[in-house]
Amino acid sequence: MDGVSMALALAFGLVLLISVSLSGLAARTVLSTALLFLVAGALIGQGGFGLVDIPSNGAFVTGLADLALFTVLFTDGQRASLPSLKEGWRLSGRALGLAMPLTMVGIAVPTHFLTGLDWTTSFLIGAILSPTDPVFASAIVAGRTYRYGCAGCSTSNPA
Repeated sequence: MDGVSMALALAFGLVLLISVSLSGLAARTVLSTALLFLVAGALIGQGGFGLVDIPSNGAFVTGLADLALFTVLFTDGQRASLPSLKEGWRLSGRALGLAMPLTMVGIAVPTHFLTGLDWTTSFLIGAILSPTDPVFASAIVAGRTYRYGCAGCSTSNPA
């Protein structure tokens, strides 16, 4: 096993251990354990400490992205029950059909004018930052609300 593979395996093991340890906390908040993997990847990659160098257009990244997408969609599909989907489709539809495009445009326009990026890149940034997180969508279907830590910012659910 070469140094890059060893660094990836070690990083994956550590982040997996941390995310399993924090999964109970993550289940009670809007944050997901996938965020830990994103942060770890940024830290060990070229944007952080530079421990590994994986070309972004390589077959490894494409295969990993396909596997991650399949896993997220499959696990969320397994957790969603048919009755909850029938009851929560209107809220999910509003989130995906109204809130996501409005957020995407609301991020893309200032990004274009403030940074000078072209429209395609600005809309890509808007799409990335739009509320499409599976945790967010599954919370809508399940009817869960979350409490925030600031005064006056809590949801309508007092429990």
